[in-house]
Amino acid sequence: MSNSGSNRRRFLSFLTSVLFTLLGLSVIVPALAYAWSPLRRKRGEKDLDGGFVDVGSLTDLPIGEWRLLTLEVVREDGWEKTRNRRALWVCRQAGAGESITVLSPICPHLGCPINWHPDRSQFSCPCHGGIFDTAGRHVSGPPPRAMDALDYEVRADRLWVRWQDFKIGVADRVPVTG
Repeated sequence: MSNSGSNRRRFLSFLTSVLFTLLGLSVIVPALAYAWSPLRRKRGEKDLDGGFVDVGSLTDLPIGEWRLLTLEVVREDGWEKTRNRRALWVCRQAGAGESITVLSPICPHLGCPINWHPDRSQFSCPCHGGIFDTAGRHVSGPPPRAMDALDYEVRADRLWVRWQDFKIGVADRVPVTG
């Protein structure tokens, strides 16, 4: 009888060890995978499009008219992924070699949103009266420079834009990194 009691105790001890091992692994394995995943990601894997985002078809942009479009900027910082919607002004001009102008709607003075006024053919900042011409060049008011142009590419008749933040309140166009 003592031999069967000893066997039963060993068996229950073994089952308890297996159970606690499985419970421990169920906590440790996901934690390790969470910690390891950003570290094992290949360098070029994060930004396959060079930071460019598809904002729409060129045929949806009427020639000679400014349009306010939006794009979603996804930033990854290790384990954290944030998504922000950004607006941008886009105008398609016709002529010899059709061109596109893409401008940030953020005033370089204090960061207020810049509006387009087709009746006056100018951009203006409602906060402090900054005025910009149809190309985004500074005309009057406190802004220290022109509106900031954004990089773009045309791929298969679609417009791809790379969002970039710039320092405000300075005369030079200085990109904000990070």
